[in-house]
Amino acid sequence: MDSFSQSMTSLPRLLMSLTRTARIFLYFLLLSTVWPSHARDLAEGLTEQSPSAALENKDHRYPQWTGIGSLKNALGQTCNAVLLDTRDHRGKAVGPAYVLTSGHCVFFSYGTARLRQAITADVTFNYFHDTPERHVTYAVKTAHWSSMAGTDLAVLELDTSLAVLVTNAIMPLKLASQRQATDREVINVGAPTGFLKKGLRMSACVESTINNFAEHPGVFPSALRNRCNGLRPGSSGSPMLDRNTNEITSIISKVASAIQRDILNSCQNNSACEAAKFNYSYPANDLYYCFVDGVFRNDTLNCQLKAVEITLDEPWNLKPYVHLQRDAADQVIRPTWNLRFSIQEPFYRFKAVNDISDCARTHGYQIAVASDEAYINLPIGPVLGSHVLCILGVQKAEQPLTVALLRNVFTHSVFLTNPAPAPQLKHRYHITWENQHSSFSRHYYYSVNSAISTPCGDIDDERYTLSLDGIFLEMAELPITLCSYARNNTGQPSAIRTDVIEGATVRSQRHAR
Repeated sequence: MDSFSQSMTSLPRLLMSLTRTARIFLYFLLLSTVWPSHARDLAEGLTEQSPSAALENKDHRYPQWTGIGSLKNALGQTCNAVLLDTRDHRGKAVGPAYVLTSGHCVFFSYGTARLRQAITADVTFNYFHDTPERHVTYAVKTAHWSSMAGTDLAVLELDTSLAVLVTNAIMPLKLASQRQATDREVINVGAPTGFLKKGLRMSACVESTINNFAEHPGVFPSALRNRCNGLRPGSSGSPMLDRNTNEITSIISKVASAIQRDILNSCQNNSACEAAKFNYSYPANDLYYCFVDGVFRNDTLNCQLKAVEITLDEPWNLKPYVHLQRDAADQVIRPTWNLRFSIQEPFYRFKAVNDISDCARTHGYQIAVASDEAYINLPIGPVLGSHVLCILGVQKAEQPLTVALLRNVFTHSVFLTNPAPAPQLKHRYHITWENQHSSFSRHYYYSVNSAISTPCGDIDDERYTLSLDGIFLEMAELPITLCSYARNNTGQPSAIRTDVIEGATVRSQRHAR
């Protein structure tokens, strides 16, 4: 048994002999001292091919995940939520308890973000299937921010303080400090529906970017993707965790099992079918700037999250793939965005980029446009590949753009491809044999240039080939001499047949061999 396992096995007995305050202090002291990243693989050897594993915590083996819980609303619908570590620089819990979940778990409306949204819900922590007696539930006080505009995230405040949860041994988790640019080894810990053991499960996989484009409505180009097993409806809001540091890298938004049910059976091309095999999540590291002394604030220099209301006209007609065309003079014609929408602010600014990260940069945005008839119809391209449209509503035409304000950008992406190649038209003949005698069903043939006057060979000539579905002859090959014969079900051969094919006319000759 490793040192971590020994410490955690003896920990409950030691804690019982101490006062409550001392128990909590020692609990987290031991946890911090026996949790070096190299001491224990968080995923316990799981690979991307491994099925998800139900977590059992009767021996306090997983104290690091007591803060991952089940979020239930007034209708009984469930998601997941994770307690955020918002302790100050001295490590002191001084503010309310906040959890992070998916935006659609709070308010499902594509293209919108809400502030201070009323919600009736609660979160149950210590959510392990083998210790239901340790489950603890806290009410949600308010949804400070929920967004489905360029992301799918929400920050909820609980009706209690972080200090109370820490005292009750509910461990908060830190946000990853940086957004990933390369693949990352991660684990998912959440409570999906559909399993007999109703509680937290763990799966391991690799998390990667989607390269600015995913062929699914509602998947924004900032999303990450993974193929962790066992994620199902009910996994929304569960955290993806860095396998080495246990930090939150992203929050699950869409899972492959639900996507496959809705899309996979009717996907239009191979890329859509392939994309439907992934789970999608959104990074949340920028939310770090929204917590000041343990309190969520959306109006600081570095955090300016705001309400967003963008409605696309006929979003079901938006094409994920667009194509260059050629006119009669063989000149390239670029497609346009052709995007009509409504937005709540009196003005909007936009720009088109090839990389989603450029949406967060102030350079390159068009001057403010009045939003009474919002329409973007600039050409796309000419560079092939993914193109992202970044749209931001502003209150004044001269309102300056800041990095913090640009975290409210709505994004829409397409993939630009080359014109379809011109069809290569070929005139040719398709030749088959009539089975006048049903017993002669297998036909053998070869052909030679008619300028060669050599007669057709016997049936043992190696040039004869079995015809499976007739033969095709290009017009440029004519005239030819076609030699053929047939065999019946017992293998007996017919007479050799000689046909000279000159075009629309055929001169035939049959002779025995």
